[in-house]
Amino acid sequence: MRDCVIFLKLADKVPDLKDVDYIGADKGALFLAKKKIRMAFSIGDFDSVSENEQSWIELYSDEVIALNPVKNNSDSEAAVDEAVRRGYRMIYIVGATGGRLDHEIVNIRLCWKYPDRVILLDDQNRSVALGEGAHRIQKNGYQYLSLFAENESEISLNGFKYELDHRVITERDLYGLSNELTGETGEIYVHRGSILVIQTSDGAGR
Repeated sequence: MRDCVIFLKLADKVPDLKDVDYIGADKGALFLAKKKIRMAFSIGDFDSVSENEQSWIELYSDEVIALNPVKNNSDSEAAVDEAVRRGYRMIYIVGATGGRLDHEIVNIRLCWKYPDRVILLDDQNRSVALGEGAHRIQKNGYQYLSLFAENESEISLNGFKYELDHRVITERDLYGLSNELTGETGEIYVHRGSILVIQTSDGAGR
């Protein structure tokens, strides 16, 4: 199975990821088309692009999926759901943060909808939800690591500045902010539940 990268409206660069398919969601498709990057498919209601821009999207898309503007989900959710349906292994999303807060919350919750599979990337952050099991975390140049529970969860942390041993955390607990790896790797054990892991650094870039 291949990995893919979904580009949303706020995407402004192409991440350095190898052997991936590119997917454009609404204006994210226009961003790719302007860079003359081929898309496995583009998807959206395209209500924010002109006819000329739409023709560019069609030119650089193997397939165009046009959605009804009156719908119950966002273009980003529709793109992720379609990528999951097509069997992509890891789904990276760029352009998911920094704009409308409501859309940003939806994009973060897509991580929880598909734990261990959907990853949000921007210049400063990498966000992914982890389901039950053992997970090895790479530092990858990030300064901090924060974690948050969606529901009551039980976790252990090894290789961190602040370690935990079978600690129960809930959505009300906020002390998972700004932990740090002591080396290049660490282990997160999710004994039950799921957690959102955000790796981040102060300032843009790393």
